[in-house]
Amino acid sequence: MTRQRWRIAGALGAASIAGLMAASAGRVDAADLLAPMPTCRISLPAKPQQISPDIYGMAAAPLRLLTNACVPLNRWGGNTACRYNWKLGDAWNTGNDWFFENVAVEHNAWQGFLRRAEQSGGRALVTLPLVGFVAKDTHSTSFSVRKYGPQEKTDPGRPDAGNGLRPDGKPVTGNDRSDTSVVADPSFVAEWIRQMEQEFPKLFEEHRVLFALGNEPMLWNVTHRDVHPNPVSYDEYLEKFVAMAHAVRQAAPGAPITGPDLWGWPAYAQSALDRETGSNRDRASHGGEDFLPWFLKQLKAHEDRTGERLLDVVTVHFYPQAEGVHSASVDVKATALRVETTRSLFDPAYRDPSWINDRITLIPRLQRWVGRYYPGLKTGITEYNWGGEEDISGALALADILGIFGREGLDLACYWTYPQEGSPTAAAYALYRNADGHEAAFGNARLDVAWTTPAEGHERLSVYAARDEERKVVTLIVVNKSALTQTLRVEFKGIDLLPGNEYRVGEQGDGIEATKEPVPVQRDGVRRALAPRSIYHLRFPQKS
Repeated sequence: MTRQRWRIAGALGAASIAGLMAASAGRVDAADLLAPMPTCRISLPAKPQQISPDIYGMAAAPLRLLTNACVPLNRWGGNTACRYNWKLGDAWNTGNDWFFENVAVEHNAWQGFLRRAEQSGGRALVTLPLVGFVAKDTHSTSFSVRKYGPQEKTDPGRPDAGNGLRPDGKPVTGNDRSDTSVVADPSFVAEWIRQMEQEFPKLFEEHRVLFALGNEPMLWNVTHRDVHPNPVSYDEYLEKFVAMAHAVRQAAPGAPITGPDLWGWPAYAQSALDRETGSNRDRASHGGEDFLPWFLKQLKAHEDRTGERLLDVVTVHFYPQAEGVHSASVDVKATALRVETTRSLFDPAYRDPSWINDRITLIPRLQRWVGRYYPGLKTGITEYNWGGEEDISGALALADILGIFGREGLDLACYWTYPQEGSPTAAAYALYRNADGHEAAFGNARLDVAWTTPAEGHERLSVYAARDEERKVVTLIVVNKSALTQTLRVEFKGIDLLPGNEYRVGEQGDGIEATKEPVPVQRDGVRRALAPRSIYHLRFPQKS
């Protein structure tokens, strides 16, 4: 995974995150001490809304994690997946991530990936090589020093593998694609899909295989410039996508198709061609429209004209761009921003505190584009990661993110790649999928959460509620982001409950702790004292 960041210099106002920075440092503000007890009311929604299990996806997760954490979706993706040669079975190219080298992966890698989906009972999202070329072997390199001359950098363990830049920083041009690669056209991909279906018929019969067409196309001239040196335009991408999607539909009519997996904020609006030329000529020649809305309009027009739907889930990638967030940093500023910036996923009042400097409202924005340009499509975020995996701040952020995905009605999401076993983020994930080790999961039918007193939920407290329809249990995820113990009152409207259970990830992030005594339900609901910087999963059986 390469994340090309065009960072814009700018200052972040300390006032916007002062409260969270104080919380991260353990300081207590007077406002915290004087705040009224947060109270929220849980009720049945006027319009039922299912929470898609596919929002809990991961990428490249091993079988142990898929089964123990009850992961419903596993993604085969990233830059190397763009250059995977299924016929060889163990060969792909590292691209700009590591000196454009062909390397070996596990033997029969794609079969192993689908077998893990089959064994775990989950679904598999497979990225197909839309860029047009895949590795021809497991040892060649795209920018040989012997062939193309001295270069700025070489692989320390492989001195002939250069980075494709001359000592003066200018790119090596005119390299031969056949040094490392063979053509991967729609027929090559369709043959692969038919082979998948032949070897794993049950997965296809149960619609448990999804296909992503390519990965981060507006970075191909950077990540895969050895085979695609020219920046992608509106027209080139549409032509490639339509041809490949048609081949996928012919090979596996029932398999959902996702795309375009754009790398981040600038790519939603701008083609690589306009970015690299510093112009708006590509946009201007397409009615002045942002790229993603334009792309959706073209696919809708194709379906109206031919009756063929070539896209089922519109997908993007999103990584927080604020300084220090998508990293292992645990300094005061980074941890405060890590918890705060989840608001960019949904909050129209929140201006992202990075070079983006805009109100992103990512999930509503995607849904609005779908509603306007291609009604009926689903929406997904197929790469995201807020960093801090070994710190409670990363766990708080992930718990918030998963709750936001369900509440906002996102259809599909995949963490990059997966939280490491024993980390606070792994425990936060488990609270949603397997809190007790016996598949106690957050519910699948969303419930309304309405605050009846000022809760300042963005900064201090988040509550997400859903009903597990199969087990007839009401579930809550509560995230206390402050440095203080919070006393929360929860009222249930029109829902009669029995005493329940509580599972907690505390500030130390050292696994899930279960309460020994049942959580009582009083006439006015439930009151819980929430430890500082902690996450709770509460489960209340419904009265029959």
